[in-house]
Formats: sequence, C-alpha cells, structure tokens
Amino acid sequence: MRFALCLLCFVGAIPAQNLLTSPVPTPSKVTIASVNETPHEQHVRRLWIASIAAMTAGTAADAYSSWHKQESNSILASSNGTFGAKGVSVKAAIAGGVLLPQIIFRRHRDWQLPFALSNFAEAGIFAGAAAHNLSVK
Repeated sequence: MRFALCLLCFVGAIPAQNLLTSPVPTPSKVTIASVNETPHEQHVRRLWIASIAAMTAGTAADAYSSWHKQESNSILASSNGTFGAKGVSVKAAIAGGVLLPQIIFRRHRDWQLPFALSNFAEAGIFAGAAAHNLSVK
C-alpha cells in the first residue's frame, strides 16, 4: 500500500503534501434526536406505570384471598369447585390480555391516561373482591 502511494506521489498524481498534512476523514456521527417529555407527560407516564402495579397487586390479592375457597364462577373453579391453579391461570391470562395492548401502544402518550384510569378501576374492583373474599369463610 505504501509503495502504491509513493509511486502515485512520484508520478505526480497525488501531491505529497496532501498525504502528510490532510487528516484522515472520519465518518460523521449519527445522532438520534432526543425526545423530551414535558412535566405533565412525565407525570402521566408515572401514573400509568403506578396503575399497572396497582392492577397487578389487586389481581394478585384477589387470587390470594380466593385460594382453596369455594368458587362461584365456573370459569375460575377447579374440578372440585374451589379456586386453584386453573383460576390463577385464567386470572393471569386476563391480566396479560389487558396489559398487552398497553405495552404495544406505550409510545402513544395520549392513551396513557385512559389506560391508567382503566387500570385503577380494575385494581379497585379486584381489591373489593379480595376484601369480600377475606370476609368469606
């Protein structure tokens, strides 16, 4: 490679000065524009994340309070009529079905507040069911 450059310099195709003084071109940096959230958008995003935690906790509390108790919902009841592994798997599938669209559309900031409100409503329903289950012997 050096021989070829020296030969080209000797012939005059490339001035020797250019080899010594010109810096090696570096590729330009590619940057991605950062997306800044307003304080309101940050608050709504945090509220949405908290609502996911509340909905998950409410569902878990309902399942825990129902464990091995007589289940009136035939979809959740095991073959012996109690709430068990079948009920937990159905509840987990429902919770996953509710959360999946929220995760898919998480970049749509205008949907985060409605998602948060529905998650908190669902958390309240499940917390109420858990409170009822704890009162049942």
